[in-house]
Amino acid sequence: MDALFNQATVGLAECDLGGRILRANDYFCAMLARGRDELIGRPLGDIVHPDDLPRTEALLAGLLKEDRYEVEKRYLRPNGSVVWTRTAANLIRDESGRPDKALAICIDISTNKLQEQHLRESEERFRLLANSVPALVWITDPEGGITYTSELWTRYTGLPPHAALGQGWLKAIHPDDVAETLRLWEEVRARGTRYETEIRYLCHDGAYRWHVVRANPYRHSTTGEILAWFGSSTDIHERKVTEATLRESEQRLRATYEQAAIGIGEVDAGGRFIRVNERLCAISGYGRGELLSMTLEDITYPEDRGSELEMFRKQMSGEITNYSIEKRLVHKNGNPVWIGVSASRVDDLEGRPLYGIRVIRDISARKRAEQSQSLLINELNHRVKNTLTTVQSIARQTLHNARSPGQAAEDLESRLLALSRAHDVLTRENWEGARFSDIVAQAIAPYLNRGKGRFQVTGPETRLTPQQALALAMALQELATNAAKYGSLSNDEGLVAIAWYLAEAADGLHLHLTWRESGGPPVEPPTRRGFGTRLIERSLARELDSTMKIDFLPKGVVFTADIPGMGD
Repeated sequence: MDALFNQATVGLAECDLGGRILRANDYFCAMLARGRDELIGRPLGDIVHPDDLPRTEALLAGLLKEDRYEVEKRYLRPNGSVVWTRTAANLIRDESGRPDKALAICIDISTNKLQEQHLRESEERFRLLANSVPALVWITDPEGGITYTSELWTRYTGLPPHAALGQGWLKAIHPDDVAETLRLWEEVRARGTRYETEIRYLCHDGAYRWHVVRANPYRHSTTGEILAWFGSSTDIHERKVTEATLRESEQRLRATYEQAAIGIGEVDAGGRFIRVNERLCAISGYGRGELLSMTLEDITYPEDRGSELEMFRKQMSGEITNYSIEKRLVHKNGNPVWIGVSASRVDDLEGRPLYGIRVIRDISARKRAEQSQSLLINELNHRVKNTLTTVQSIARQTLHNARSPGQAAEDLESRLLALSRAHDVLTRENWEGARFSDIVAQAIAPYLNRGKGRFQVTGPETRLTPQQALALAMALQELATNAAKYGSLSNDEGLVAIAWYLAEAADGLHLHLTWRESGGPPVEPPTRRGFGTRLIERSLARELDSTMKIDFLPKGVVFTADIPGMGD
């Protein structure tokens, strides 16, 4: 029976009626990352999450009446991490029928809880996003029936959420637009392509306003089957009114010409300027008289002429009415200037093109910002890839060399925390480098509570590259962890001396680093090199093109490193 108890694939623990642990199987110990000696005789209050303790005590007290209870609760591991369990407790009676003790059966449900949390967070992020964008957001089923509308949709239309479900959304569409909307919607759903149209929506104040409506199909990742449509409706009423006003009233345009904060120019069918405002003169650097003797081609950057002139030809031939383009013009001083051009056409009563209107914005600052952003994104991608490669290597080697899942989790967490602390140091300095003293301080910080004066740190102020900082942080983490488990930090008297200095060599400046332990238990050389030793002497040494060595001397471990490339 004891063998079955210990070999069970669920956590088993027996407690007395006061909640003190009498017996625990291997699975229960591994789940809590505690040894059996740590658990036997220990009250549940020591290992149950404080928030779950009152309920646990109440259920345990009620066990005398109910004989059994089942609950989801959290236990605490020694490192402070939480393990969620589904626990069923059963009352055990002695031969006379009197309550004797309780048997707890525990299943680790931490993964399920984490997945539930991720799902809740994902749904909340979508809800916040849908309710933050300045558009009406909605989702339909594959047949086009509405299944979700954002809060803005409800506020905008004045219709309650349930009124939009299914085909109810049609109540918010202008009657004259319904037939064409449904026709286009059916056509797009049949093709399974992106949907875009302009229709009028009923506003809560009773007025109809123009919207541009866009939708994209959401497909099954394997079969490609359309599972839903995600769409948005953006109010473009002002834009529509503006476009109509520009077409219908040249006089109004003339009145605002010189006061406009953007460049405005009119060109004839041949592309020659016939009217320009002061802002366009300022953008181009040419005077009004100079521009009126020039054409679009004259001030367009040579490499951009083809696309601009082709669009202009189509506009003046009647193939298109409006177009927008971003291009470069040549400033009078010869420098290129990025501009955004919105081009429209004015026709005579018979529909023949009279002239084109160009509304021009100087977007040079935005282009420079986009270029800078692109550089930053590329740099971020590079750093993230390097970090992920490091994490992948740490995880693979840790899991490969771990003696147990619990040991693997503990080692992996400590190594990733060391990496994170090094990242914190680099982040404070914008990833331009780090002071070695800060890296040392972060590495020994978790062990300073083991007694004052346990660390002796000496060395000059030294700057490291990001690569050097991360590698040395990992090396010091492995040394400190080993010292805490087996070396000079595992008792009350041991010391660790960390010293470094800089020295010139034939290939430049080198950093010489020594980690020396003393006062700990006698050291015996290991029969094989563990992962931490291999990580330092091989991986990290190779990464920094340096020499790193760990000597297991009887008086204490000594680590030495000779690292080139300082001050590069």
